[in-house]
Amino acid sequence: MSSPEPLFAAYLQALKICLDDPAGLPTALTSLTASLAAASTDTHRLTALHHEALAALLEAGTLSPSALMRAGELLAALQDEQFHAREASLTTQTWHRLFDHFPFPVWFFDPKTLKIEYGNVAVLELYGYPADEWAGFDMRQLSTTDTAADWQAYLTNAPCQKVVGGKFTQPVAWRHQTKAGIPVSVHLSMARLTLGHREVCVAVAEEAFGRQQREEQFRRMQRLEAIGQLTSGVAHNFNNILSVIQGYAEMIGARSSQLDARLAKQRSSILTAAKRGAELVRQLMIFSRKSDSVALVQDINPVAAETAVLAERILSARVTFTRQLHPEALFVSIDAGQLSQCLLNLIVNARDAMPEGGTLTVKTTRHFLTEDQLIPSPERIRACATPPAPGDYAVIAVSDTGVGMSAETRHRLFEPFFTTKPAGKGTGLGLAAVYGCVTEAGGFIEVESKLGLGTTFHLFLPMAEADPSLVPRARLSWRPTGNYVGLTALVVEDEPDLLELVCEWLTDAGFSVLSAQTAEEALHHIVAQSGKPIHLLITDDILPEGGGQRVFQDIAREYPNCRCILMSGSFGARDRATDLPLDTVFLAKPFSENELLHAVKQVVTEKKPE
Repeated sequence: MSSPEPLFAAYLQALKICLDDPAGLPTALTSLTASLAAASTDTHRLTALHHEALAALLEAGTLSPSALMRAGELLAALQDEQFHAREASLTTQTWHRLFDHFPFPVWFFDPKTLKIEYGNVAVLELYGYPADEWAGFDMRQLSTTDTAADWQAYLTNAPCQKVVGGKFTQPVAWRHQTKAGIPVSVHLSMARLTLGHREVCVAVAEEAFGRQQREEQFRRMQRLEAIGQLTSGVAHNFNNILSVIQGYAEMIGARSSQLDARLAKQRSSILTAAKRGAELVRQLMIFSRKSDSVALVQDINPVAAETAVLAERILSARVTFTRQLHPEALFVSIDAGQLSQCLLNLIVNARDAMPEGGTLTVKTTRHFLTEDQLIPSPERIRACATPPAPGDYAVIAVSDTGVGMSAETRHRLFEPFFTTKPAGKGTGLGLAAVYGCVTEAGGFIEVESKLGLGTTFHLFLPMAEADPSLVPRARLSWRPTGNYVGLTALVVEDEPDLLELVCEWLTDAGFSVLSAQTAEEALHHIVAQSGKPIHLLITDDILPEGGGQRVFQDIAREYPNCRCILMSGSFGARDRATDLPLDTVFLAKPFSENELLHAVKQVVTEKKPE
């Protein structure tokens, strides 16, 4: 098939230039490149076009052997140009796929002309230019008037130098201006990289305000991490103290049958205070824990109730707080700590929305949603990661009678860093965290709010089938009885008062008791027994000189049939304790004599696994 007449004429003319003048190859290439690109000429069409032109010259008798060689040079040069053009096009497409939706502003520019060649969506939004205006824009015009001289000097020197390994420069703060002339502060990093067969400068910007927010968020996370570590250590010691207070207060009643009314009331007050202290420590541990989130099937009613108790301490006296929990267990696969934090975020927001006071309600219900019910009402805004499916849902509603929200605010609620609070009063991350927690559990959120009429957040969480062992059971009030005479127990606890209390309880139950305050001392007892059996080991998980796990290993080596109970007053003991016997029972501090004896009965009477 013959080539189009205009393209053939252009090629023939370029070929003649190349043949007439040995130095005319660059001129011939320049005249042809644009024509070939406009006609989308591929390699096969280029070769065919070349042969047609040669045939025409041969027919005219103007083609000598030396001219034929120069003609081959033109074809080779054109093919090389096409190869580089295709390579550059593919590279450009790849870079565009990488950066078009990159969260930070990114653009390329020519290091010689300083003309911009490409900008992603983020940079167009930051500077306010349409794509067709951004391409070809002069980098020097980005600066404000007062920074123009420094900006041009910077462009001439640092960013346009070849950086070893293609590394980006350290971020430098600059004041630029948008298309509308509005100043914008950015931190700018640049690198000179190869794009196809040529080099370009790549610029990556970060708006100073966003950077400050992220730095503040990082500092806040560091503070929370430090608080979490401190809380974990304090909780361990505090739970030891509470165990002693609670234990001896119970013993006073159990061992003394002739308490007068006044003393009995004082003993009851001690127990109540100890239990409140234990509950407070447990709530603090939920919020300060350092472990990764773990989604477990659990009843959300206790989580909501515990969070409500903690939240009451931060509410104004002018806020009436009520909670309405579903009478039946609502089992959901979710991380309890994350859910507690989400509820606390919503409660704090509700409090802030009622500066003059009002009513705040936390309510749990159960709803089965049909296809028709999944269509949200016009009064509600829905936030979900995937379209919700029909089914059984546990619903947590947090309502307030506060100032309410406008339609614009409702639609931006879950955007990270969006906040209506004054500068320094909010990060804009609380509701984003709520959204992440709920959607990670497979649920969705609906928000109902009107200006002056308050706000309600509905958290829909898909119901999960509960393990029978997780269903709450009435706590047994009877004291287990057992004849443990002739059995030996080793108790390892670094808190002297708690050690004495546990030993006394076990002695009353019939055990012959050995006690130790460190892992090393426990090992001496094990060795000193010299063949005499140890039937039960009760140890704290955190001990001087090796910790509870070392004691477990020593006892398992010397007494394979010994039963084990692990005590702990800190969060995450179950996760930290690895390679323990399968029948090990975990006993959370503070615990009562009754709870200890239940644990003893469980491990001593059950058959040891083979």
